[in-house]
Amino acid sequence: MTTEAKPAVPDRPAEGRAAMSGRAAANNTAAMLASRIFAAVLGLLGTMLTARMLPAVEWGYFSFVFGLLGMLAIVTDLGVGRAVIGKLVHGEPAEVAEIATSFIVLRTALGLLGYGVALGYVVLLDCPPEVIAATAVAGLVVVVATPSNALTVLFQSTMRLTLVAAAEAIARAVQVGLTVIAVLWAPTLLIVVIPAVVYELIAIAIKIVGVGRGLGGPIPARHVELRWWGGMLREALPLSIGLALIIMLQKVGLLLLGHFDTFESVGMFAVGMKFADLVDTAAIAVVAPLTTLLIAVWPADPARFRRYFRQAGAALTALGLTALVAFWPVATQVIDLLFGAKFESAADASRYQIIGGLLGALAHLGLVALMAAGRNYLIPWIALLALVVDLALSWPLIAWQSFEGAAIAGLVANVVLLVGVWVGLVATVRIGRLLPVTSVVSVSVVAVAVIAPATMIQQRWEPPWIITCAVAGVLYLFLAGCVVRWTDGLTIRSVRGPKTDDTVAIRSDDHHRGPHPHPARLLDTDDADGAR
Repeated sequence: MTTEAKPAVPDRPAEGRAAMSGRAAANNTAAMLASRIFAAVLGLLGTMLTARMLPAVEWGYFSFVFGLLGMLAIVTDLGVGRAVIGKLVHGEPAEVAEIATSFIVLRTALGLLGYGVALGYVVLLDCPPEVIAATAVAGLVVVVATPSNALTVLFQSTMRLTLVAAAEAIARAVQVGLTVIAVLWAPTLLIVVIPAVVYELIAIAIKIVGVGRGLGGPIPARHVELRWWGGMLREALPLSIGLALIIMLQKVGLLLLGHFDTFESVGMFAVGMKFADLVDTAAIAVVAPLTTLLIAVWPADPARFRRYFRQAGAALTALGLTALVAFWPVATQVIDLLFGAKFESAADASRYQIIGGLLGALAHLGLVALMAAGRNYLIPWIALLALVVDLALSWPLIAWQSFEGAAIAGLVANVVLLVGVWVGLVATVRIGRLLPVTSVVSVSVVAVAVIAPATMIQQRWEPPWIITCAVAGVLYLFLAGCVVRWTDGLTIRSVRGPKTDDTVAIRSDDHHRGPHPHPARLLDTDDADGAR
């Protein structure tokens, strides 16, 4: 307890403070999705300029360094963020303030550890000097991003992600501007990695100001209580192992190509990863608010748990398939336009990677549901199975087809991951009709029905690629919207829900006692905003 710490919502009892609504989740999802798409488009522009201006081998170095830094989430995340959300949602105000501070300090320490691991990795493996120097500079991204992500979790715990969305959009715009200057002024590896560090500095600065002013998440206490670390790490341990294996699954193809093939093939593989990141963007925007909502309603309201999960699954599938439908028929032309003719051979691998990204996004949604329902112990085993499949296929496929082989291995592994996660959900959560199987299968069939003729038309008559892309994407969105409305009643209005009664309030001790016989007090989302 501390006199300096302030409750996240000082004039509201603990029962109301944890109120969560479908409307709040939809608003947060819309804000995050808009921000992430904006950031992804700008990021793709920056990547395009970098790939065009750097020599092929330096682009391979660039891709290898950031692929390695992406894998460092194994060290810097440890799943603590997802595990601590429950404590932030259900805890008392004074405890929440202490937990917030301890969580930020823990993530900062993990970021410094991750930086040391990255440098040690490239030095011990005797990587080229250019790779070591770039890792030393670009590794600062990990040092800053790790506590920055901790601040994002604070905003996520109170369904106030709008400021986070704005911070990321502003930071990305500045990063792309600096990237343009860098590639025009000094297109060298060490210079073009600096804008990524600036991005993280701007994003964390805006979040710090927001937290300090009480604009979103809980206000941290002014002293650090390390006693919370043990509980955080113990609760996160199964999730930590599982997420570490999944991160390895996502990045292992890049690193294997770097060690057993050429850095040029790393660059080719990285092109497809940039397009797959667009699918990951949609997944993060949908899953981040949903995580808090599923934790809040479990186990008191299984019907709402099912509804939120099904709607998110249908929406995520439709969004991911929209990207695939728009990209598949014109992949070669798009890659040529954005990255140059030297990367056209990456078209097929990019298609496979987008499909794998969609499957991984749906698996991520299932992992969040397992975590919210307290089934963390399944996640490491499912992730290990998928990683073993990937490794078993990667070596022979890379030797046979280089970067295309790595993409195929990753696709098969993501199939295994998705099937394992969804089977685990059905077997352990035991909520009837939890999986949106009909919606997923139906919109997938529609996607194939649109892709096939669009690809044939593009290959035979070669219309301007932008027309094929736009017509296929719009047609698919219309048809998929009709399908999900028929299968799951999913519309924008149904996702947002009623303003005053689609709300769940969870007492701070619900996770100890289970559901209460008395109805929870309903709190309008707009009232929650006013109470701040």
